[in-house]
Amino acid sequence: MTHSIERARRDLGRRLRELRVSAGLTGMRLADRLEWSQSKVSKIETGRQAPTSEDISAWTRVCGAPETSVDLFARLRDLESMWVEWKEQLAGGLGGIQSRMVAEEEQVSLFRVYESMIIPGLLQTPEYATAVLEMASRRNGTAIGLAEAVEQRMRRQEILYRRDKRFQFLIAEAALHHRRGDQDTMMEQIDRLISVSGLSNVSVGIIPFDAPPPYLPLHGFWVQDEDSVIIETASAELTLTHRSEIEQYLRVFEMASAGARFNDRARAVLHRVTQATSS
Repeated sequence: MTHSIERARRDLGRRLRELRVSAGLTGMRLADRLEWSQSKVSKIETGRQAPTSEDISAWTRVCGAPETSVDLFARLRDLESMWVEWKEQLAGGLGGIQSRMVAEEEQVSLFRVYESMIIPGLLQTPEYATAVLEMASRRNGTAIGLAEAVEQRMRRQEILYRRDKRFQFLIAEAALHHRRGDQDTMMEQIDRLISVSGLSNVSVGIIPFDAPPPYLPLHGFWVQDEDSVIIETASAELTLTHRSEIEQYLRVFEMASAGARFNDRARAVLHRVTQATSS
């Protein structure tokens, strides 16, 4: 599947190519005037390399169309916002990321969340969240703001009690068995899931081992309304905004839902896991 970020990079390159052609310049001639390699021009135009703001300024100047730089800068900002490296996000500490998420979630009415190996952040207990964020800090080589991050994550959960918000969580049973912290931490976390599943605006679906759905995604994702899909990778946070991609993730969410247990049946799975965890 071609991601939004790749499509946006190609669209920006296509627009720059149109400027070059309109100026009557070949790729080689443009490269000579910019004192670049011809391969750099080619990579930018075909979307294999994203230009910098300085590249755009030089390109539009040489093509005699500096007035187009404003629109191109806006396209570049949109492109950069789709892929934000964790190193950049962690500059303000783990707590800063949680604060940003609070502001972003305020704009969302319906959350569709799928996780295969971890309990979603909005449902985590403080102890479970501490274990998860400690692991994340080790991965990224920083322990800045760990306590603040846990506090902010707990504060984020207040949104669950807002009647103007709706939540649909799908959690694979593997996430219930994959231990974060000690046994007591996992027991308390499962109790938390049982409690939250009773909220009228929250749906918690558990996909058990013995009832595979038509399709089971291998990575977690969050669909926010029908406007964007958020995916966390090991290196960065990816935001997909193209309509076809959002629709595909909505279909995947429905397919995964077909194998899930809800309400009392979901709680029965949770109780069974509790018994297995405590034995």
